[in-house]
Amino acid sequence: MTGGEDGEDVAASPKPCGTEKCKKIVKDADNGIRCDECELWFHAGCEQVSVGFYKELQKSRTQLWMCKKCRGSRKNYKQEIIKLRAENEEMKEENRKMDTKVKDLETKNGEMKKKLQELEEKLLSTKSDITSQVMNMVRDEMNERDETQKRANNIVVYNLPEPDGTVVEERIKEDINKCAYLLKDVLKVEVGVTKVIRLGKRNDNNTRPRPTLIKLENESEKWHVLSKAKNLKYANEETRKIGISPDMTKRQREENKKLRDELKIWRDRGERWQIKRGQLVPSFRQQTDNSEGSTGGQ
Repeated sequence: MTGGEDGEDVAASPKPCGTEKCKKIVKDADNGIRCDECELWFHAGCEQVSVGFYKELQKSRTQLWMCKKCRGSRKNYKQEIIKLRAENEEMKEENRKMDTKVKDLETKNGEMKKKLQELEEKLLSTKSDITSQVMNMVRDEMNERDETQKRANNIVVYNLPEPDGTVVEERIKEDINKCAYLLKDVLKVEVGVTKVIRLGKRNDNNTRPRPTLIKLENESEKWHVLSKAKNLKYANEETRKIGISPDMTKRQREENKKLRDELKIWRDRGERWQIKRGQLVPSFRQQTDNSEGSTGGQ
């Protein structure tokens, strides 16, 4: 506090200067300044407070000042208070921003509800055949998502020889052991297998083995196995004819066929492309060849 502030009047309650070498009364005309820590009054000159800083203190309503003695014992006090106040302002600003975002979300949510309501009203006002068609499309999409989710962790193994035994439990156990050998010993992958089952009805007269479905613990394990599947044809004679693919829905199988037909067209043109996670992308070898070609032409 300075002598010119609203608050304690120096003239009404004269105080001696807190400086050890002075002790003279601090008057209104003396540029008096009070320590915010010990609350003693000082002459600004005794504390070597510059005129500029003294005027700054007079104008400020929040800036604190401490005498040399108090600063010696608690020199970081002022900075800590300023820091806390700054942090408090930052928190207030963050809260204001958060409130604004919440209000924006509430507004958007209201708009979305209104749009959904309008859409429902439009659907109800349309002809029954169009409504039925839309509902069927929605139902098909939901069913497709459900089926995709059910198959998300699955892989299908083709041409895995079927067990010859007649006891169901023994055949299941043998299939589990074959799948474990295929994954761990041949492909060198450590994954968690939760289920192994043959797809389709067993037919002793059918020489071609039924596909084998393997359910893994999570989707990342599935993609890890699929990334190694191409190594089967290089492993040994037993695994050369075995193939592995993701467990796809009917729609996914149709889309996959279209991709393979398109892939064949690209490869017939001499381009090296591959199917990766449902998309046609340039193979790594293709990218490497293009890079080498660009370097050679420089």
